Amino acid sequence: MQKVSFHNRKSIDQNINTKKLSEAQRVSEKQVVDINKLLNRVKIDQKNETKRKIIFYSSTVLGLSLLGTLITVLK
Repeated sequence: MQKVSFHNRKSIDQNINTKKLSEAQRVSEKQVVDINKLLNRVKIDQKNETKRKIIFYSSTVLGLSLLGTLITVLK
């Protein structure tokens, strides 16, 4: 069923029968969640984050030491 309305001198056609069923279907679906998988994922993410931090800090220290030795050699 079509509904025609006018707003700011523009014609707007709307279909009244269309409904958003996709959101309702997502809510009604039940999903089984394994807590051990979630906890393991968190642990792995934390380990990866610490590895990234260590690599970043070590590369920063290496870069600063190379810069210091370069300045010392050039003087």
